[in-house]
Amino acid sequence: MTTQIGRLINVGIAKETARGTAEATATFWIPKVDFDFNPRADYVVNESGLGVIDGRSDAKVVEKVGEGSFGGIIYDKNFGLLLAACLGTWSSSTAVDAAYTHSFTRLNTNTHPALTIFHKDSNIDEKFALGVLNQLTLNCVLKDFVKYNVGFLSKVGATTSSTPVYTSETINPFLATHVTVKFAATTAALATASATAVRAFNLTINKNVEDWQNLGSVDPVDIVNKALLVTGDMELLFGNTTQRDYVLNGDKKACLLTINNTDVLIGTASRPKLEITFAPMSFRDWGRGTGQNDVVTETVAFDGNFGLSDSKTLSIQLINAQSSY
Repeated sequence: MTTQIGRLINVGIAKETARGTAEATATFWIPKVDFDFNPRADYVVNESGLGVIDGRSDAKVVEKVGEGSFGGIIYDKNFGLLLAACLGTWSSSTAVDAAYTHSFTRLNTNTHPALTIFHKDSNIDEKFALGVLNQLTLNCVLKDFVKYNVGFLSKVGATTSSTPVYTSETINPFLATHVTVKFAATTAALATASATAVRAFNLTINKNVEDWQNLGSVDPVDIVNKALLVTGDMELLFGNTTQRDYVLNGDKKACLLTINNTDVLIGTASRPKLEITFAPMSFRDWGRGTGQNDVVTETVAFDGNFGLSDSKTLSIQLINAQSSY
């Protein structure tokens, strides 16, 4: 037995060339902040009566999967692979000023690309095939890095021999100071809209994944994504009734979340950038803080809508020095 702290746990990811077949090595080793991804076994219990009052006599493993989450600071390169697993389809531009623009959109199937998830520490060295992203959260909070958390469901891990390697991309993190938020009646109008002063912005993309198992095996034959739902919330200084009126009047607004790392240059003029465009979203659950000695703030939640004219609920662009995913 080797005693260790959580910092010694390494997590890596790689996109699977053949969905469900584990890759040999990780494309990125993730500088994580938290990690809670583990194998899980489901049991069936034998509760047959045996002439005694004891409630059970046996238990058998009926399924084995990998399940859990990890998260950390959003860096400009490795986050693109998580976006690919989240939305399912993407394209990468040719280099302009040494920068590549990666455009991510929702793949309209129930079998999105899978990742192999690597877990290496002092006691375990395993890789989990068929890692299908279940949920991605993004959090922009004052005086902090922009952070994410991703949940996965996968096949159970298999022993491997991996060597974690962390790259210099960790010099390109996104900060809350890099964030701007805009609203407009349409996505086309976002380009000329003024920024709205927002204190916090939280986003969740939920894909409602489900493991699919056949008779004759304890392993899932597939893991499928089902209905895609986009939700989130914001905190603002309560200076007018604009957001409250969105809720009360049922107004829908397109939104542009831009995270532009102005501290880093790619080439001579490009910057690492993450942009999320939402088709007109709905608003709900407006509230405000009313502490006697506190500045009054307001919170409002939102739900993403599929816009027929936009052909999307949301789309994401990432600009970095990574040539492809």
